[in-house]
Amino acid sequence: MSKSGSKFRNAFSHSEKRGSPSIKNLPKKHSGTKHSVIDTRAVIAIRWLALAGQTIALMIVAFGFGFDGAFHTAFGLVAVGAAVNLWQSWRSRYQRVTSRPELLLALSFDVIQLSGLLYLTGGMANPFAMLLLAPVVVSAALLDFRATVYLVVLVAFCAIMITHFYLPLPFSESDFTLPALYRSGLFTALLVSCLFIGFYVWYLADKARQANAALAAMQSLLERDRRATTLGSLAAAAAHKLGSPLNTIAVISHDMAAALKGKIAPEDEILGDVRLLNEEVERCRMILSELDRDAQTDNLARDVALPVSQMIRGLLDAKLTRLSERILFQSGARDASQEPQAKPLPDLKYALETLLDNADDFAATQIELTISWTEEAIEIEIKDDGPGFPASVLSRFGQPWNSSREGRDGHKGLGLFLAMTLIESLGGQMRILPSEQIKGAHITIFMPRTSLL
Repeated sequence: MSKSGSKFRNAFSHSEKRGSPSIKNLPKKHSGTKHSVIDTRAVIAIRWLALAGQTIALMIVAFGFGFDGAFHTAFGLVAVGAAVNLWQSWRSRYQRVTSRPELLLALSFDVIQLSGLLYLTGGMANPFAMLLLAPVVVSAALLDFRATVYLVVLVAFCAIMITHFYLPLPFSESDFTLPALYRSGLFTALLVSCLFIGFYVWYLADKARQANAALAAMQSLLERDRRATTLGSLAAAAAHKLGSPLNTIAVISHDMAAALKGKIAPEDEILGDVRLLNEEVERCRMILSELDRDAQTDNLARDVALPVSQMIRGLLDAKLTRLSERILFQSGARDASQEPQAKPLPDLKYALETLLDNADDFAATQIELTISWTEEAIEIEIKDDGPGFPASVLSRFGQPWNSSREGRDGHKGLGLFLAMTLIESLGGQMRILPSEQIKGAHITIFMPRTSLL
Protein backbone atom coordinates (compact mmCIF):
# COMPACT_ATOMS: atom_id res chain seq x y z
CA MET A 1 0.00 0.00 0.00
CA SER A 2 1.35 3.48 -0.83
CA LYS A 3 2.09 6.15 1.75
CA SER A 4 -0.92 8.23 0.71
CA GLY A 5 -3.25 5.27 1.01
CA SER A 6 -1.83 4.50 4.45
CA LYS A 7 -2.39 8.09 5.56
CA PHE A 8 -6.03 7.92 4.54
CA ARG A 9 -6.61 4.68 6.37
CA ASN A 10 -4.87 5.91 9.51
CA ALA A 11 -6.92 9.12 9.44
CA PHE A 12 -10.36 7.61 9.13
CA SER A 13 -10.21 4.11 10.64
CA HIS A 14 -10.88 3.37 14.32
CA SER A 15 -7.85 1.27 15.12
CA GLU A 16 -6.72 0.03 18.48
CA LYS A 17 -3.65 2.25 18.30
CA ARG A 18 -5.85 5.31 17.92
CA GLY A 19 -8.26 3.95 20.46
CA SER A 20 -12.02 3.81 20.39
CA PRO A 21 -13.80 6.55 22.34
CA SER A 22 -13.85 5.50 25.94
CA ILE A 23 -15.46 6.53 29.19
CA LYS A 24 -12.18 8.03 30.36
CA ASN A 25 -12.39 10.62 27.56
CA LEU A 26 -15.73 11.99 28.74
CA PRO A 27 -15.92 15.44 30.38
CA LYS A 28 -15.51 15.73 34.11
CA LYS A 29 -18.45 15.65 36.45
CA HIS A 30 -20.40 18.89 36.46
CA SER A 31 -20.04 21.05 39.48
CA GLY A 32 -23.57 22.36 39.27
CA THR A 33 -22.81 25.54 37.35
CA LYS A 34 -23.57 26.79 33.88
CA HIS A 35 -26.10 24.15 33.01
CA SER A 36 -29.40 25.31 31.66
CA VAL A 37 -30.37 27.61 28.84
CA ILE A 38 -32.70 30.25 30.29
CA ASP A 39 -35.32 31.64 27.93
CA THR A 40 -35.63 35.41 28.44
CA ARG A 41 -39.21 35.52 27.21
CA ALA A 42 -40.26 32.81 29.66
CA VAL A 43 -38.73 34.74 32.59
CA ILE A 44 -40.53 37.93 31.55
CA ALA A 45 -43.82 36.08 31.04
CA ILE A 46 -43.62 34.49 34.49
CA ARG A 47 -43.05 37.90 36.11
CA TRP A 48 -46.04 39.37 34.21
CA LEU A 49 -48.13 36.50 35.56
CA ALA A 50 -46.94 37.17 39.12
CA LEU A 51 -47.63 40.91 38.81
CA ALA A 52 -51.10 40.21 37.43
CA GLY A 53 -51.84 37.91 40.40
CA GLN A 54 -50.63 40.57 42.87
CA THR A 55 -52.80 43.22 41.20
CA ILE A 56 -55.90 41.03 41.23
CA ALA A 57 -55.41 40.10 44.89
CA LEU A 58 -54.99 43.76 45.92
CA MET A 59 -58.03 44.84 43.90
CA ILE A 60 -60.22 42.13 45.44
CA VAL A 61 -59.19 43.07 48.98
CA ALA A 62 -59.34 46.85 48.42
CA PHE A 63 -62.42 47.15 46.23
CA GLY A 64 -64.19 43.82 46.59
CA PHE A 65 -64.02 43.50 50.38
CA GLY A 66 -63.73 47.24 51.01
CA PHE A 67 -60.90 46.93 53.54
CA ASP A 68 -58.73 49.93 54.38
CA GLY A 69 -54.95 49.72 54.17
CA ALA A 70 -51.83 51.03 52.46
CA PHE A 71 -53.10 49.95 49.09
CA HIS A 72 -51.78 53.00 47.23
CA THR A 73 -48.25 52.12 48.27
CA ALA A 74 -48.88 48.46 47.46
CA PHE A 75 -50.09 49.34 43.97
CA GLY A 76 -46.99 51.50 43.65
CA LEU A 77 -44.77 48.50 44.38
CA VAL A 78 -46.61 46.51 41.73
CA ALA A 79 -46.06 49.41 39.31
CA VAL A 80 -42.32 49.34 40.11
CA GLY A 81 -42.29 45.62 39.31
CA ALA A 82 -44.08 46.32 36.01
CA ALA A 83 -41.57 49.06 35.16
CA VAL A 84 -38.65 46.71 35.84
CA ASN A 85 -40.25 44.05 33.64
CA LEU A 86 -40.84 46.56 30.84
CA TRP A 87 -37.20 47.65 31.07
CA GLN A 88 -36.03 44.04 30.95
CA SER A 89 -38.33 43.37 27.96
CA TRP A 90 -36.85 46.36 26.10
CA ARG A 91 -33.28 45.47 27.04
CA SER A 92 -33.64 41.86 25.88
CA ARG A 93 -35.72 42.48 22.75
CA TYR A 94 -32.91 41.02 20.61
CA GLN A 95 -31.70 38.56 23.24
CA ARG A 96 -33.26 35.11 23.53
CA VAL A 97 -31.17 33.84 26.46
CA THR A 98 -30.90 35.35 29.95
CA SER A 99 -27.52 35.31 31.65
CA ARG A 100 -27.34 33.68 35.07
CA PRO A 101 -26.22 36.82 36.96
CA GLU A 102 -29.13 38.69 35.39
CA LEU A 103 -31.60 36.00 36.42
CA LEU A 104 -30.20 35.98 39.97
CA LEU A 105 -30.61 39.76 40.14
CA ALA A 106 -34.18 39.48 38.84
CA LEU A 107 -35.07 36.80 41.41
CA SER A 108 -33.55 38.92 44.18
CA PHE A 109 -35.72 41.85 43.07
CA ASP A 110 -38.78 39.57 43.12
CA VAL A 111 -38.04 38.55 46.71
CA ILE A 112 -37.59 42.16 47.83
CA GLN A 113 -40.67 43.38 45.95
CA LEU A 114 -42.86 40.62 47.37
CA SER A 115 -41.46 41.25 50.85
CA GLY A 116 -42.43 44.91 50.48
CA LEU A 117 -46.00 43.93 49.62
CA LEU A 118 -46.11 41.56 52.60
CA TYR A 119 -44.82 44.34 54.88
CA LEU A 120 -47.77 46.49 53.79
CA THR A 121 -50.31 43.68 54.23
CA GLY A 122 -49.70 41.92 57.53
CA GLY A 123 -46.20 40.44 57.21
CA MET A 124 -45.97 36.72 57.95
CA ALA A 125 -49.64 36.69 58.91
CA ASN A 126 -50.48 37.19 55.22
CA PRO A 127 -51.36 33.79 53.68
CA PHE A 128 -49.45 34.74 50.52
CA ALA A 129 -46.15 34.79 52.42
CA MET A 130 -45.52 31.28 51.14
CA LEU A 131 -44.95 32.77 47.68
CA LEU A 132 -41.45 33.67 48.86
CA LEU A 133 -40.66 30.03 48.07
CA ALA A 134 -41.14 30.60 44.32
CA PRO A 135 -37.84 32.44 43.58
CA VAL A 136 -35.91 29.82 45.55
CA VAL A 137 -37.45 26.99 43.52
CA VAL A 138 -36.70 28.78 40.22
CA SER A 139 -33.09 29.32 41.29
CA ALA A 140 -32.72 25.68 42.36
CA ALA A 141 -33.98 24.50 38.97
CA LEU A 142 -31.98 26.88 36.77
CA LEU A 143 -29.01 28.26 38.69
CA ASP A 144 -26.10 26.81 40.66
CA PHE A 145 -25.94 25.83 44.31
CA ARG A 146 -24.33 29.08 45.50
CA ALA A 147 -27.01 31.21 43.87
CA THR A 148 -29.70 29.11 45.53
CA VAL A 149 -28.01 29.45 48.93
CA TYR A 150 -27.81 33.21 48.42
CA LEU A 151 -31.55 33.40 47.68
CA VAL A 152 -32.38 31.24 50.71
CA VAL A 153 -30.39 33.64 52.90
CA LEU A 154 -32.13 36.63 51.31
CA VAL A 155 -35.57 35.06 51.84
CA ALA A 156 -34.67 34.23 55.44
CA PHE A 157 -33.57 37.84 56.08
CA CYS A 158 -36.72 39.29 54.49
CA ALA A 159 -38.89 36.82 56.42
CA ILE A 160 -37.28 37.87 59.69
CA MET A 161 -37.92 41.52 58.90
CA ILE A 162 -41.59 41.07 57.98
CA THR A 163 -42.10 38.85 61.04
CA HIS A 164 -41.14 41.71 63.38
CA PHE A 165 -41.84 44.80 61.25
CA TYR A 166 -45.10 45.03 59.29
CA LEU A 167 -48.29 46.99 58.94
CA PRO A 168 -51.34 45.29 60.42
CA LEU A 169 -53.82 43.44 58.29
CA PRO A 170 -56.67 45.61 56.92
CA PHE A 171 -59.20 43.99 59.27
CA SER A 172 -57.04 44.35 62.40
CA GLU A 173 -59.50 46.85 63.87
CA SER A 174 -61.58 43.81 64.74
CA ASP A 175 -58.94 43.01 67.38
CA PHE A 176 -57.74 39.98 65.40
CA THR A 177 -54.03 39.44 65.96
CA LEU A 178 -51.86 36.36 65.61
CA PRO A 179 -49.74 35.38 68.62
CA ALA A 180 -46.02 36.07 68.31
CA LEU A 181 -45.28 32.38 68.78
CA TYR A 182 -47.52 31.51 65.82
CA ARG A 183 -45.83 34.11 63.61
CA SER A 184 -42.47 32.63 64.60
CA GLY A 185 -43.82 29.24 63.61
CA LEU A 186 -44.82 30.61 60.20
CA PHE A 187 -41.33 32.00 59.75
CA THR A 188 -39.75 28.68 60.74
CA ALA A 189 -42.02 26.78 58.37
CA LEU A 190 -41.10 29.12 55.52
CA LEU A 191 -37.38 28.79 56.23
CA VAL A 192 -37.50 24.99 56.50
CA SER A 193 -39.53 24.80 53.28
CA CYS A 194 -36.97 26.98 51.50
CA LEU A 195 -34.10 24.77 52.66
CA PHE A 196 -35.77 21.44 51.97
CA ILE A 197 -37.59 22.24 48.72
CA GLY A 198 -34.72 24.34 47.39
CA PHE A 199 -32.10 21.67 48.02
CA TYR A 200 -34.33 18.86 46.76
CA VAL A 201 -35.19 20.65 43.51
CA TRP A 202 -31.54 21.63 42.98
CA TYR A 203 -30.41 18.03 43.58
CA LEU A 204 -32.89 16.60 41.08
CA ALA A 205 -32.12 19.28 38.49
CA ASP A 206 -28.38 18.79 38.92
CA LYS A 207 -28.66 15.01 38.47
CA ALA A 208 -30.76 15.53 35.35
CA ARG A 209 -28.14 17.92 33.96
CA GLN A 210 -25.37 15.42 34.69
CA ALA A 211 -27.27 12.66 32.91
CA ASN A 212 -27.86 14.93 29.92
CA ALA A 213 -24.17 15.85 29.83
CA ALA A 214 -23.16 12.18 29.87
CA LEU A 215 -25.62 11.33 27.09
CA ALA A 216 -24.47 14.28 25.02
CA ALA A 217 -20.86 13.14 25.38
CA MET A 218 -21.69 9.62 24.25
CA GLN A 219 -23.79 10.91 21.34
CA SER A 220 -20.82 13.01 20.28
CA LEU A 221 -18.60 9.93 20.28
CA LEU A 222 -21.11 7.97 18.21
CA GLU A 223 -21.53 10.86 15.81
CA ARG A 224 -17.77 10.91 15.28
CA ASP A 225 -17.89 7.26 14.26
CA ARG A 226 -20.77 7.92 11.87
CA ARG A 227 -18.84 10.81 10.31
CA ALA A 228 -15.89 8.50 9.76
CA THR A 229 -18.22 6.07 7.98
CA THR A 230 -19.55 8.89 5.81
CA LEU A 231 -16.05 10.03 4.93
CA GLY A 232 -15.21 6.48 3.87
CA SER A 233 -18.20 6.47 1.52
CA LEU A 234 -17.20 9.86 0.10
CA ALA A 235 -13.67 8.62 -0.47
CA ALA A 236 -14.99 5.62 -2.40
CA ALA A 237 -17.20 7.88 -4.51
CA ALA A 238 -14.33 10.30 -5.18
CA ALA A 239 -12.02 7.47 -6.19
CA HIS A 240 -14.66 6.14 -8.58
CA LYS A 241 -15.40 9.52 -10.18
CA LEU A 242 -11.75 10.51 -10.57
CA GLY A 243 -10.93 7.22 -12.30
CA SER A 244 -12.33 8.27 -15.70
CA PRO A 245 -10.47 11.61 -15.96
CA LEU A 246 -7.24 9.93 -14.90
CA ASN A 247 -7.70 7.22 -17.54
CA THR A 248 -8.17 9.92 -20.17
CA ILE A 249 -5.05 11.75 -19.01
CA ALA A 250 -3.11 8.48 -19.06
CA VAL A 251 -4.17 7.71 -22.65
CA ILE A 252 -3.27 11.20 -23.86
CA SER A 253 0.09 11.22 -22.08
CA HIS A 254 1.02 7.84 -23.55
CA ASP A 255 0.01 9.03 -27.03
CA MET A 256 2.13 12.14 -26.56
CA ALA A 257 5.12 10.03 -25.53
CA ALA A 258 4.65 7.75 -28.56
CA ALA A 259 4.29 10.71 -30.92
CA LEU A 260 7.41 12.45 -29.60
CA LYS A 261 9.52 9.32 -29.56
CA GLY A 262 11.91 9.33 -32.49
CA LYS A 263 11.20 12.96 -33.38
CA ILE A 264 13.22 14.52 -30.58
CA ALA A 265 16.33 13.46 -28.71
CA PRO A 266 15.78 11.04 -25.79
CA GLU A 267 17.46 13.49 -23.44
CA ASP A 268 15.15 16.33 -24.41
CA GLU A 269 13.36 17.95 -21.42
CA ILE A 270 9.93 17.72 -23.06
CA LEU A 271 10.16 13.94 -23.38
CA GLY A 272 11.35 13.73 -19.78
CA ASP A 273 8.34 15.78 -18.66
CA VAL A 274 5.96 13.47 -20.55
CA ARG A 275 7.52 10.40 -18.93
CA LEU A 276 7.20 12.06 -15.49
CA LEU A 277 3.54 12.85 -16.27
CA ASN A 278 2.90 9.19 -17.08
CA GLU A 279 4.55 8.07 -13.84
CA GLU A 280 2.50 10.51 -11.74
CA VAL A 281 -0.73 9.47 -13.46
CA GLU A 282 -0.01 5.82 -12.68
CA ARG A 283 0.76 6.77 -9.09
CA CYS A 284 -2.56 8.62 -8.78
CA ARG A 285 -4.43 5.65 -10.21
CA MET A 286 -2.75 3.35 -7.68
CA ILE A 287 -3.62 5.65 -4.76
CA LEU A 288 -7.26 5.95 -5.87
CA SER A 289 -7.60 2.20 -6.31
CA GLU A 290 -6.29 1.67 -2.77
CA LEU A 291 -8.65 4.28 -1.35
CA ASP A 292 -11.57 2.73 -3.18
CA ARG A 293 -10.69 -0.77 -1.99
CA ASP A 294 -10.19 0.32 1.63
CA ALA A 295 -13.38 2.39 1.77
CA GLN A 296 -15.44 -0.33 0.12
CA THR A 297 -14.06 -2.88 2.59
CA ASP A 298 -14.95 -0.66 5.56
CA ASN A 299 -18.46 0.05 4.24
CA LEU A 300 -19.14 -3.61 3.54
CA ALA A 301 -17.96 -4.49 7.05
CA ARG A 302 -20.51 -2.05 8.43
CA ASP A 303 -23.45 -2.82 6.14
CA VAL A 304 -23.35 -6.59 5.67
CA ALA A 305 -25.31 -8.70 8.17
CA LEU A 306 -23.24 -11.50 9.70
CA PRO A 307 -23.97 -14.28 12.19
CA VAL A 308 -24.32 -12.54 15.54
CA SER A 309 -21.36 -14.31 17.16
CA GLN A 310 -19.13 -13.44 14.21
CA MET A 311 -20.41 -9.85 14.18
CA ILE A 312 -19.66 -9.33 17.89
CA ARG A 313 -16.25 -10.97 17.56
CA GLY A 314 -15.48 -8.60 14.69
CA LEU A 315 -16.65 -5.55 16.64
CA LEU A 316 -14.51 -6.50 19.63
CA ASP A 317 -11.55 -7.91 17.71
CA ALA A 318 -9.00 -5.45 19.11
CA LYS A 319 -10.36 -5.81 22.65
CA LEU A 320 -10.47 -9.61 22.48
CA THR A 321 -6.91 -9.67 21.17
CA ARG A 322 -5.69 -7.54 24.06
CA LEU A 323 -7.52 -9.73 26.61
CA SER A 324 -6.77 -13.01 24.83
CA GLU A 325 -4.87 -14.48 27.80
CA ARG A 326 -7.75 -14.11 30.24
CA ILE A 327 -11.00 -14.00 28.22
CA LEU A 328 -13.10 -16.99 27.18
CA PHE A 329 -15.40 -16.37 24.19
CA GLN A 330 -18.32 -18.80 23.76
CA SER A 331 -21.41 -18.89 21.56
CA GLY A 332 -24.32 -21.25 21.02
CA ALA A 333 -28.08 -21.62 20.72
CA ARG A 334 -30.40 -22.08 23.71
CA ASP A 335 -33.01 -23.82 21.59
CA ALA A 336 -33.30 -25.29 18.12
CA SER A 337 -33.28 -21.89 16.40
CA GLN A 338 -30.66 -20.88 13.86
CA GLU A 339 -28.06 -18.25 14.65
CA PRO A 340 -29.51 -14.81 13.84
CA GLN A 341 -27.91 -12.34 11.45
CA ALA A 342 -26.85 -8.93 12.75
CA LYS A 343 -25.24 -5.76 11.42
CA PRO A 344 -22.31 -4.13 13.26
CA LEU A 345 -23.49 -1.20 15.40
CA PRO A 346 -21.19 1.37 17.06
CA ASP A 347 -23.61 1.65 20.01
CA LEU A 348 -23.26 -2.05 20.82
CA LYS A 349 -19.50 -1.91 20.33
CA TYR A 350 -18.99 0.91 22.83
CA ALA A 351 -21.33 -0.66 25.37
CA LEU A 352 -19.58 -4.05 25.27
CA GLU A 353 -16.10 -2.49 25.29
CA THR A 354 -17.01 -0.49 28.39
CA LEU A 355 -18.32 -3.57 30.19
CA LEU A 356 -15.24 -5.60 29.20
CA ASP A 357 -12.95 -2.84 30.45
CA ASN A 358 -14.72 -2.91 33.80
CA ALA A 359 -14.47 -6.69 33.95
CA ASP A 360 -10.76 -6.51 33.10
CA ASP A 361 -10.18 -4.04 35.94
CA PHE A 362 -11.77 -6.32 38.56
CA ALA A 363 -11.33 -9.90 37.30
CA ALA A 364 -8.89 -12.05 39.24
CA THR A 365 -7.99 -14.53 36.49
CA GLN A 366 -10.73 -14.97 33.88
CA ILE A 367 -13.49 -13.17 31.97
CA GLU A 368 -16.26 -15.02 30.14
CA LEU A 369 -18.11 -13.56 27.17
CA THR A 370 -21.00 -15.76 26.07
CA ILE A 371 -23.29 -15.14 23.08
CA SER A 372 -26.48 -17.19 22.95
CA TRP A 373 -29.80 -16.93 21.16
CA THR A 374 -33.37 -18.17 21.04
CA GLU A 375 -36.26 -17.73 18.63
CA GLU A 376 -37.06 -14.32 20.15
CA ALA A 377 -33.89 -12.79 21.58
CA ILE A 378 -30.11 -12.62 21.69
CA GLU A 379 -28.44 -12.91 25.09
CA ILE A 380 -24.96 -11.58 25.86
CA GLU A 381 -23.37 -12.52 29.19
CA ILE A 382 -20.21 -11.02 30.65
CA LYS A 383 -18.82 -12.69 33.79
CA ASP A 384 -15.66 -12.25 35.81
CA ASP A 385 -14.24 -13.86 38.93
CA GLY A 386 -13.59 -10.61 40.76
CA PRO A 387 -15.27 -9.26 43.91
CA GLY A 388 -18.51 -8.33 42.13
CA PHE A 389 -20.52 -5.13 42.44
CA PRO A 390 -20.77 -3.59 45.91
CA ALA A 391 -24.22 -2.94 47.36
CA SER A 392 -23.70 0.83 47.04
CA VAL A 393 -23.38 0.50 43.25
CA LEU A 394 -26.23 -1.98 42.85
CA SER A 395 -28.60 0.23 44.85
CA ARG A 396 -28.11 3.02 42.27
CA PHE A 397 -27.84 0.81 39.21
CA GLY A 398 -28.60 2.72 36.02
CA GLN A 399 -27.76 6.15 37.45
CA PRO A 400 -24.80 8.32 36.38
CA TRP A 401 -21.77 9.06 38.58
CA ASN A 402 -22.22 5.68 40.26
CA SER A 403 -18.95 3.84 40.93
CA SER A 404 -16.95 2.46 43.82
CA ARG A 405 -13.89 4.02 42.13
CA GLU A 406 -15.32 7.44 41.30
CA GLY A 407 -12.62 10.10 41.44
CA ARG A 408 -9.72 7.61 41.33
CA ASP A 409 -7.52 7.12 38.27
CA GLY A 410 -9.85 9.13 36.06
CA HIS A 411 -12.95 7.04 36.80
CA LYS A 412 -16.16 9.07 36.78
CA GLY A 413 -18.84 6.47 37.52
CA LEU A 414 -20.37 6.64 34.03
CA GLY A 415 -19.54 3.20 32.64
CA LEU A 416 -22.63 1.23 33.67
CA PHE A 417 -24.91 4.20 33.00
CA LEU A 418 -23.67 4.77 29.45
CA ALA A 419 -23.58 1.06 28.63
CA MET A 420 -27.14 0.64 29.88
CA THR A 421 -28.30 3.73 27.97
CA LEU A 422 -26.77 2.49 24.71
CA ILE A 423 -28.27 -0.97 25.13
CA GLU A 424 -31.72 0.48 25.84
CA SER A 425 -31.40 2.76 22.79
CA LEU A 426 -31.15 -0.43 20.72
CA GLY A 427 -34.27 -1.84 22.33
CA GLY A 428 -32.47 -4.15 24.75
CA GLN A 429 -32.24 -4.59 28.52
CA MET A 430 -29.28 -4.98 30.85
CA ARG A 431 -29.40 -6.78 34.20
CA ILE A 432 -26.87 -7.41 36.96
CA LEU A 433 -27.03 -10.39 39.28
CA PRO A 434 -26.28 -9.56 42.93
CA SER A 435 -22.94 -10.83 44.22
CA GLU A 436 -24.76 -12.98 46.81
CA GLN A 437 -26.15 -15.19 44.02
CA ILE A 438 -22.93 -15.74 42.08
CA LYS A 439 -19.22 -15.19 42.57
CA GLY A 440 -17.88 -12.13 40.80
CA ALA A 441 -19.80 -9.81 38.49
CA HIS A 442 -22.42 -11.18 36.12
CA ILE A 443 -24.02 -8.85 33.55
CA THR A 444 -26.69 -10.12 31.15
CA ILE A 445 -27.87 -8.21 28.07
CA PHE A 446 -31.12 -9.20 26.31
CA MET A 447 -31.59 -7.95 22.74
CA PRO A 448 -34.58 -8.65 20.46
CA ARG A 449 -33.43 -10.41 17.30
CA THR A 450 -34.91 -7.65 15.16
CA SER A 451 -32.98 -4.88 16.94
CA LEU A 452 -29.62 -5.81 15.33
CA LEU A 453 -30.85 -6.02 11.74
